[in-house]
Amino acid sequence: MISLIKRIIHLLPILCLTTVLGQEFSITGKIIDENKQGIEGTEIVLLSEGNIVNSAITDIEGKFSMKNKPGVYSLRFYFVGTVIYQTDFNLDKDIHLGTLESFDNSTQLREVEVTSKKRVIENQVDRTVFNVENSIRSTGTDGFELLKATPGVFVSGNQIGIVGKSSVNVMIDDKIVNLSGNELINYLRGISSENIKNIEVITTPPAKYDAQGNSGLINIKLKKAPEDSWAINLRNYYMQTSYPSYLGGVSFTFNKNKLSLFTDYIRQTGHDKYWENLSNGFETENWEGRTNRKDTRDINRLAFSLDYKISEKASIGTKYIGLLDNPDTKDRNNTTVRDNASNAVTSIFLTNGSNKNDSSNHTLNVYYIQQLDTLGKKIAVDFDYFKYIDDQNRTFNTSEFSPENVQIGQSFIANNTSLQDILNYSGKIDVELPSKWATYGFGGKLSFVENKSNIAFFNLSSGTPVLDINQTNDFDYAENTQSVYANFKKSLGKKWQTQIGLRYENTIVEGTTTSLDVTQNQTNNFSYDQIFPTIYLTYTHNENHNFSVNYSKRIGRPIFWHLNPFKVYINSFTFAEGNPFLQPSFTDNYEINYNLKENLSFKIYYSNTIDGSTQLPIVQTNGDETILRYFRDNYVDRSQFGGTISYYFDKFSWWESSNTINGYNNVTTFIKDVPTEARNGFQYHFFTYNSFTLNKSKSLKAEVNFEFHSARREFYYSATQYNKLDLGLRYSIKDKGLNFILLASDVFRSYQADFTSVVNNVSQLNNNYYDERKILVGVTYKFGNKKLTANQRESGNEEVQERLK
Repeated sequence: MISLIKRIIHLLPILCLTTVLGQEFSITGKIIDENKQGIEGTEIVLLSEGNIVNSAITDIEGKFSMKNKPGVYSLRFYFVGTVIYQTDFNLDKDIHLGTLESFDNSTQLREVEVTSKKRVIENQVDRTVFNVENSIRSTGTDGFELLKATPGVFVSGNQIGIVGKSSVNVMIDDKIVNLSGNELINYLRGISSENIKNIEVITTPPAKYDAQGNSGLINIKLKKAPEDSWAINLRNYYMQTSYPSYLGGVSFTFNKNKLSLFTDYIRQTGHDKYWENLSNGFETENWEGRTNRKDTRDINRLAFSLDYKISEKASIGTKYIGLLDNPDTKDRNNTTVRDNASNAVTSIFLTNGSNKNDSSNHTLNVYYIQQLDTLGKKIAVDFDYFKYIDDQNRTFNTSEFSPENVQIGQSFIANNTSLQDILNYSGKIDVELPSKWATYGFGGKLSFVENKSNIAFFNLSSGTPVLDINQTNDFDYAENTQSVYANFKKSLGKKWQTQIGLRYENTIVEGTTTSLDVTQNQTNNFSYDQIFPTIYLTYTHNENHNFSVNYSKRIGRPIFWHLNPFKVYINSFTFAEGNPFLQPSFTDNYEINYNLKENLSFKIYYSNTIDGSTQLPIVQTNGDETILRYFRDNYVDRSQFGGTISYYFDKFSWWESSNTINGYNNVTTFIKDVPTEARNGFQYHFFTYNSFTLNKSKSLKAEVNFEFHSARREFYYSATQYNKLDLGLRYSIKDKGLNFILLASDVFRSYQADFTSVVNNVSQLNNNYYDERKILVGVTYKFGNKKLTANQRESGNEEVQERLK
């Protein structure tokens, strides 16, 4: 008996603990309208860390009751799809909320939402969220400038990226914007910073997104637009590099009743300068070349989106982006040939070239969204059309001269043309099903690509065009991809959360080269299928300590330009060409993350890529003639092991700083017989973006941005270190909607490196500069009723357009 009593005494704490952990407390209350009448049929949702854990419906008097385990929760009230009340509380006992009066307008709700968001940086299971309301850059700037303050993001020249990722796609409200380079930057400058709610950085995209590219995602979330609003945003920029250029743009937003509209138009004109020094050391002689090129900016771009709310739970819309570009170029190359033994000049080659280029890019998206309930269940259907045409016509003239400047022989004059026509159409469906137990998602996509390239080469040396059948052909490429995915997300208790996704893609490819020389005709048909898993696991010890691990598999399909067999001639003996038979690469990515408080984060990552492609300078000899041919193929397997530290500093109201350092060791292995050796080693990169408020009214702000890239060894080459310093001033007259901008980029003209390599026992030294040093002067003016923004949506063929870059 005594033994039994002892056992019972020992079991009592366990029994008590079990009772406490399993105990549930009640939540009761009543919701009324402005007339003090109970609101029947109100849907009440209990949320924990954004996940639905319970729900209830009010009775005829507006009363409600539910039970749940202890914890910190948000209680949200929906009526006919609209949030009419929200409150947060700690459930550690039975709670009676009393009589709650519904919000009479959306402004009250937004105030509650903003008040509840105390953390600048939030770490979710598959992304990091930067809440920009408290950022110095959140007023008087634009979407592009806000990215500079976002931890883990870097902005360099016309490139936007995520530190540690090879490329990035930018989204607006979960929808990818199919633009890149300067066009993407100009688009983001049309979004006022006051209309941006937060920015999400996704280093490992979930299964919902295409597996194409070893890239990350940046998702810019806009604030909700109030009813009966319109605004016009005018912007003008003057930029001075080696040449002047100008950009003007106007955007219009409108939101009334069920209709939401957004339009944006830009016009850009001007020129840029590019120059390159290239030295090739052969066994008996050395080629020392310099190229100067003048690039034309002649761009018209129109963006248009329309969203119509059919009912409280259904909407339909469309989006169009059209781009007309004429990036003509003129270039001049001077190559001096020296004898290695005597260092004497033996000959000089002069090449003058011009390239007429007409390109157009049209994207159309039509979508339908059906909300299944007020808890977040929905179905989205997208249909997309994409058309890209690039018409190039290049003529060049190469002449050889003696050291005494006497022409040797006849000039070589040639014309090569290329017409690339890409058509893509696709359809996809996405389903989201949040529940009390977990959140489910699944969907599928069909994509069809047709890529037609026609190239021709004419020898004009005799004065009469002579077609070269060895360099003239048609290339037809068809690619059909079918994909399905499923995604599962669940909280495992209070501190653990997981997300698992699987995406299956099947691709069928047919490539055909047709030439007047039938011996060059080729056909390449193949197919491949692959499963792309994504796995996330997050542990939140408390609000100051967060740990996570994730894994993903990605595919790198060739960029369309790399598939085009078109030859780009620098001179008569140097050219670059694409490879129509490139294969996709596959990459496995692993990440371990630790976040300390909300300002400091650490990441360790490893990636391994197989069948990666790169371009090699191949030396070919034909009798006494030496040709330098730049050719791309699946030459390499590559792995990277590195770490990233990001620190966001906002301890002073007048100074905000976003800092990131990324270092990694890369190992390249050539998987094909190539006449060079791999160069491996460690490299690091540092970025700091700083914004300062210079007066009490916060109307005058300065920025100092700096980036440094260490010397590096990768693929087959080595490169020296380079850096860039940018400075800026910004003055805002907020009540007038006016902003004045002055920016200086690459102040010391130090954003350039020397590249060295040895291929075919030929040493090469290369240095180029893309005219990064510039002054920008701009003014923006916004007017309207100060209630912005129309919904914006991306197209579903972003994976195809990514391959145009």
